[in-house]
Amino acid sequence: MTKHLVIVGVAAATAIGAVSASPPEANASPAHGVPVQASDQAPDQAAAEVDAPVPDIEWEACEDGLHCATVQVPLDYDDPGGETAELALAKHPAGDPDARLGTLFVNPGGPGDSAVQSVPWYVDNLPSDTRRRFDVVGIDPRGVGDSTPLRCRGRGQGDAAEAPSWAFPLTRAQERTWLRYDRYLQRSCRTDANPIIDHMTTADTARDMDLIRQAVGDEQLTYYGISYGSYLGATYAAMFPDRVRAVVVDGVIDPIGYATGHDEDDAKKPVTERWGSARGAWETLTSAFAECDRVGEKRCPIAGESTAKWHRIMNRLEEGPVDVDGTQLRYQDVVITVDGSLRAVTSYLPLMRFIDETHDAMFGSPREREEADAGAAFTRLQRHIADDPEPATSDESDDLMPVTQGIICADSGNPDSPRAWVDAADRAEREAPWFGRLWSWRSSVCSQWPGSSEDAYRGPFEAETSNPVLLVAHLHDPASPISGARVLNTLLEGSRMLTLDGWGHGALGESECVAAKVDDYLISGTLPPAGSVCEQDGEPFPG
Repeated sequence: MTKHLVIVGVAAATAIGAVSASPPEANASPAHGVPVQASDQAPDQAAAEVDAPVPDIEWEACEDGLHCATVQVPLDYDDPGGETAELALAKHPAGDPDARLGTLFVNPGGPGDSAVQSVPWYVDNLPSDTRRRFDVVGIDPRGVGDSTPLRCRGRGQGDAAEAPSWAFPLTRAQERTWLRYDRYLQRSCRTDANPIIDHMTTADTARDMDLIRQAVGDEQLTYYGISYGSYLGATYAAMFPDRVRAVVVDGVIDPIGYATGHDEDDAKKPVTERWGSARGAWETLTSAFAECDRVGEKRCPIAGESTAKWHRIMNRLEEGPVDVDGTQLRYQDVVITVDGSLRAVTSYLPLMRFIDETHDAMFGSPREREEADAGAAFTRLQRHIADDPEPATSDESDDLMPVTQGIICADSGNPDSPRAWVDAADRAEREAPWFGRLWSWRSSVCSQWPGSSEDAYRGPFEAETSNPVLLVAHLHDPASPISGARVLNTLLEGSRMLTLDGWGHGALGESECVAAKVDDYLISGTLPPAGSVCEQDGEPFPG
């Protein structure tokens, strides 16, 4: 899960520092089946400490006024002197070096998005005093971007399967096609993947970030993570509670839901059903329809008919694709486009215009059909898509790069049987119409994922951190519903929750009120008052 569309020489080790290796056996759960519950575990930080070389970073000028570097870190923290993985780093230097407080590490989400490429976006959206007083550093997580990539060789697999052309299966026949491609992807990664596949957990990335924290000379971590980046922040806080200076998690994922589930029944569900994102998208869309109806037709073109028009369009598309203005609309394409567009409040009015134009094109009078511009409206809306759900391929056509799946599958407990995703999608679709199938199917390859989960940290996430963590949550978040922040708030002692009364995914850049409170926290450690609520600067349907 991600906030926005990502603008998508090695130094020798010179010092030794402490970094966590694999968590104790009591804290790890098996790759599949029913996991050990976080509430039954007790952390043992001392047992997880090892000595690992702290890299010497040699920064060089690169694009956008940034400084870039690559460093080597242990591939396996159980063997810190063994093979290495390469990490790509980018830094925007503090605006006022004399007033510099340290480094603010950032992660935009995904999992699988490049933190290096997100640095300019963060710089554009962080409060001015924060930019003035902190270097802003992005680290591409292992397996991601310009760090050591995950590559699975597809060549020579015999019955190579073509990736589905749709975002998720809608019919039983499409489910069979989807699962056939999953088996091909699993087989390719099982038989010919590079070693990083066994070391891609968020815990490994947290260990990497702790090494780089030491390399830049910071005694404790200052961090801003959005969406999946919130899970990285929660994992770091749980693994290294005494090393937290100021950690902001925004668009918060429920860490227990992500890792294991909250109970035995929950643990039998796929991770992407446990996230609650389908419900979040459904709630956000339906609340947007209610707001459209409330503000009236002058501000929202389908006011009074928003829900009815949407239902009529989607009921028709479930029967099969429809050609409008030379553009073929498919059910899945509309769902994933709408899901992506819900993440930015600036796209809500274009969304309603698309629904209006499409309804006219499909059901309007002859004159309305002639005047409708549904194809262009859909193209404009597609610019707001935030995720690519299909496995990535490299420039070499035989290489597969299922980075998102590699991280999610290693991090989380999942059922063994692919049938569990069929049942999950049916269940989720009943609870969260339109979005249930989309979200449930995103983790289906995890049923038999060949990568190792031995390094994963799956709890406990309860922690008393050296300094309190700040949680920021939209009231209407389509990807990380506010329930995730409420869960994490109960787990991190002394943490404070700041609510943004608005729509979208990730609050950074959305509210001057949020910016001011984040600025105070990052610079001086001052938390906003308990129960603080900020208003969103933009409106979904401006007057």
